[in-house]
Amino acid sequence: MRFALAVFSGGIAAGVVGAAMAWLFHLIHSLDGWWWALAGGGLAGLGWWWLRRDGPVRHIEDSLHTGAPLPLGRSLIDALLQILAVASGLSLGKEQAPRQGAAALMSTIAGWVRVTPEQRRLLVAASAGAGLAAVYNVPVAGFLFCVEVLPVRRSWRLLAAAGATSALATGISWLLLGRQPIYRFPALDFSWSILAWALLLVPLAALLGSAFLRLIAVAQEGATFDPRWLIVSIPAAIGVAVDISHLIPDLTGNGEEILQAAFTADSPWGLFLALLLLKPLLTALSLRAGAVGGTMTPSLAIGAALGGLAGSISGLDAPLIAAFALVGAAGVLAVVQRAPFFAAVIAWELTWAPWWILPILVAVAWAAHRLAVRISSTH
Repeated sequence: MRFALAVFSGGIAAGVVGAAMAWLFHLIHSLDGWWWALAGGGLAGLGWWWLRRDGPVRHIEDSLHTGAPLPLGRSLIDALLQILAVASGLSLGKEQAPRQGAAALMSTIAGWVRVTPEQRRLLVAASAGAGLAAVYNVPVAGFLFCVEVLPVRRSWRLLAAAGATSALATGISWLLLGRQPIYRFPALDFSWSILAWALLLVPLAALLGSAFLRLIAVAQEGATFDPRWLIVSIPAAIGVAVDISHLIPDLTGNGEEILQAAFTADSPWGLFLALLLLKPLLTALSLRAGAVGGTMTPSLAIGAALGGLAGSISGLDAPLIAAFALVGAAGVLAVVQRAPFFAAVIAWELTWAPWWILPILVAVAWAAHRLAVRISSTH
């Protein structure tokens, strides 16, 4: 009964957190202007300096490895600073913030109802997936994130908790934000040529995802420095992204604009090439500056730019370019997250693309992931 009470309460809390952070992100993002972006970056850097002056913030993976509870206040403040920084233009994903906020609330609830340490781990993992489900309206992907991505022991109890919390959180998000896909996707009829073309993206997605993973690792390794520099480094990274976006649009923020541009196929191949080259570098710059945020949406954006570029160069029409972009997004994300089923499902749930494309997404994501594993084992 205690475990069930924690699942029910944590699922509702995750839905409220996800909806609130989605609303806050769009509110800050609507404050257009170079000065607003730098002000947001300065406030985020100042907040992170204050938060980390006594040590780093404990994150979800730390709690799952050690069993230590997530501190509610520090975790929520860190999550809000992530939303502020990404909405101001930092090239990272917003998805880590609701995962962290929801997991911290669940960790606190688990302490109140006095579950066992092992049950607390399961609940924290389930709530992290539920936070993702709520902010992006992806209930199945939220469930798969918990059971495929997070380092937690699989069991029937975990499956039940992950499924219940993701469903509850998504339902609450529907009530607060409405029920609609995050991205518009064109009508598309099945063609065997789509499958043949999609398979050609497997080696490209594997290579690009592997390179992006190495770039992320290098950037994170170099991001350990005196927290006082965050007051300067965070707005500087945002300033670079904003300045470049004046010449090449859609580069700031988490990459949602790149994805939508690829799915509407209204961009020339030269723009896709520029986005493909610059988005990974700006994401690495954001991490090197000491920022905290997700890499899921940037990975999707880079993969979509890859698919959009391949489709545009091949002379395909707009719906097929959108299909290429979706397949590329799933393939690169599968490599970066090391989770092909999660990558395929979230790409589909974000767009509500036709049902028949889901098996293609799964096949490409799995093949790209396995090829990337083989590539990494040779180095």
